[in-house]
Amino acid sequence: MWKIVDWFPKAVSELISNCEWCRPCVLLVAALAIALLITIVAYRSLHRKLKTAEYYLDVARTVSKSVSKAHEIVAFNEDWNVIYTTHPNGYTTKKEFLRNVIGRATASGEFKSFCRFFEARRASSALLAGSGSGLQNQFKRWIVTNDIVEAEDSLVGESVSVVTMSDISKYLDEGERTAHRCERLESFIDKLPFGIFYLSNSGKIIGANTTFTNMVNSSKDRIIDTLIGDFMDGIDYTSEPTKRAHVTVKPRFSKAFNAVVERASSLSGYKPWIVYKVDERESDEGSAPSLTQTTFSCANIPAIVVNVSGEIHIMNPAFAAIIQDKVVIDNGKVIGPGTNITDFVSSSSSDYSVADCLKRASSLPEKSLSMEVKFASNDIVAMGYISQMDYAKQSDDGGKFLLVQFVDITGQKVLEQRLVQSQKMQAIGQLAGGIAHDFNNLLTAMIGFCDLLLQRYTSKDPSYSDILQIKQNANRAAHLVRQLLAFSRQQTLKPKVVSITELLTDLSSMLKRLLGSDIEFKVVHGRDLWNVKIDNIQFEHVIINLVVNARDAMKNGGNLTIKTRNYFAERGFKCVYDVATPGDYVLIEVMDTGCGIPPDIIDDIFEPFFSRKGDDIRKTSGAGTGLGLSTVYGIVNQTGGFIGVESELGKWTDFKIYIPRYAGDEQVQTSSAHTTSRDLSGSETILIVEDEESVRMFATRTLRDKGYKVLEAASGDEAIKIAKIHDFDLLITDVVMPKMDGPTLCKAINEIGKKVKTIFISGYSEDTFRMNVGSNPAIHFLQKPFTLHGLACKVKEVLGGAKNSIH
Repeated sequence: MWKIVDWFPKAVSELISNCEWCRPCVLLVAALAIALLITIVAYRSLHRKLKTAEYYLDVARTVSKSVSKAHEIVAFNEDWNVIYTTHPNGYTTKKEFLRNVIGRATASGEFKSFCRFFEARRASSALLAGSGSGLQNQFKRWIVTNDIVEAEDSLVGESVSVVTMSDISKYLDEGERTAHRCERLESFIDKLPFGIFYLSNSGKIIGANTTFTNMVNSSKDRIIDTLIGDFMDGIDYTSEPTKRAHVTVKPRFSKAFNAVVERASSLSGYKPWIVYKVDERESDEGSAPSLTQTTFSCANIPAIVVNVSGEIHIMNPAFAAIIQDKVVIDNGKVIGPGTNITDFVSSSSSDYSVADCLKRASSLPEKSLSMEVKFASNDIVAMGYISQMDYAKQSDDGGKFLLVQFVDITGQKVLEQRLVQSQKMQAIGQLAGGIAHDFNNLLTAMIGFCDLLLQRYTSKDPSYSDILQIKQNANRAAHLVRQLLAFSRQQTLKPKVVSITELLTDLSSMLKRLLGSDIEFKVVHGRDLWNVKIDNIQFEHVIINLVVNARDAMKNGGNLTIKTRNYFAERGFKCVYDVATPGDYVLIEVMDTGCGIPPDIIDDIFEPFFSRKGDDIRKTSGAGTGLGLSTVYGIVNQTGGFIGVESELGKWTDFKIYIPRYAGDEQVQTSSAHTTSRDLSGSETILIVEDEESVRMFATRTLRDKGYKVLEAASGDEAIKIAKIHDFDLLITDVVMPKMDGPTLCKAINEIGKKVKTIFISGYSEDTFRMNVGSNPAIHFLQKPFTLHGLACKVKEVLGGAKNSIH
């Protein structure tokens, strides 16, 4: 074919040079050119079909290799349309496949990972499990594999995903049944009334049942690879099978007792032994009470037997387990028989001591007493129950023996502390919200009248700077009120979908100026971060608070790093005052190399008004108010996120913020930096209802200065009388007022036929307000304290809105 292509130009050239052009020649050349073009097109089409055939043959080979071993096979083209399936009902789209096939599997980390790789058209495999047919008694397991067959020729330009699901349940079920039978056999052996242990040729223990470990007051993990001589005297581990011998068993922390051992026959190289007691009493009857060893040793409740002075005679394995490697006595003594309980247990109350309780319990007629105790060098808190033991023999000091049983209540105490902390934070939050509401009324008047005064003076007037100072300090007070609202989770949030990467990038330059030149600042952005829905302004406050807090902790310089990444939590995890729920989060870490946080105060740093300013340890931010970290906690919590902190004193601190992933359809919004001035004047009639006279006076003067006609009322009843007489275009009313509140007033005015737009003003947050009145577009909100400009803008915005918004 290509020889013709090479020959044709030469022939045409020779024809042109040797022939005079005439009509037949021109027609001949044109005919030859057309013939050649048709031939080339036909060849390329054939070539494409051959390559496509080879490609689909390759796909067919991949599928055919899986048919023999797969339970189901589905092949998708690049448009996610199914081009091949072995399922009897068939699938048409990827979504249907995931819902009906993969959806049968139980959700797990491996399952989600496979779905991500599958949708990204990446080869992957996973072991999935679930109810294969939808019936709970038919639990299935599959090996799912996604193979990608790529097109080798650009003419084809298509790849195919081939998913195979191989049912391997029958191979695993038998193994599980065998394992279950082994577990039942092991449980049976553990509950035998005699001890069983296996020895190696060197006399080391290589296995034992629970009965034997209870005999020696230990656990299986501790006795493995231990010489049998550590627990028995008189045993000859080289003896022949079926030969019995009398031995002395030496339990840990308890008195020795007599027993009989016998070696059993075995086909394996290990030596099985059987041991059982022949005397239920202690070897030395005069030194301790005759308490049955089995009852005492097998009890799950930690227990000890002491005399009236607190000297321990016996302790059971449960008690040994809670003190082993956990409780340390200052003088280095090992806790065991002969140790006094008062050396490592103290009372949780200042009203009584452990020694007092022991004396009282020995003399009380009812023979029982309870006390709350703490273990030394440990976080264990327990309830101790002291009971007299009625035995003929007395202890060496002539007193009675006492049984002390311990119930671990550490977890209960932690829950009680969390409940108290939660109630305290809730109470402070309610107080802060109430204070913030009253302060906002005062600040609205202060800031508003400052704005009115500033309009009368020029910047060169001596009074201008004095008034400006008053307004600036009022604004500082307003900022403090916002911190209180943030802590109490009553502030108004305006969440929108944002990219954490873009937010931190825009904030970085300001953070560098805050830190100064002594601190090295670095932001490490995670790849492909999920979007979140937050109030970006409030979240910037969170980051700034943490960065300033870190700066104060690095007086001599250091490193500050902000890292972001996606975080998937398969199970709940502990955060400050909360347990985070499983799910997808965007994790923001603020890490510094400062002085760290002492362990004794790390649980208190998020409490309001907690500050260590002036100390040599880490300081909270908030300009010394102690509200910096409590504000951070409030904003993060109100956003629906969680915050945690880890620290090593003198080395580093790491704050971790978990923000839930946004999975909706709303697009990422970017804030515009351009603001345009506009005409804020108007001529409409406005009714203002406010019980605070100073706020009402300021709002009335502001709107009249802008050209509006203003009607004013000090109560809801007065406003209704005005509404019956006058027509108006806008209602501005306080939310909380005596006798009749704002929402009730708005409803009453609507009932008399005045369908007007409404602006509610309040010192509380818009979120709290919306919970009661809903999201009627005719109802708007302006939070106190507001400025002259803020009020004029809001009125212009509402009156300039679409008339159709009124219902």
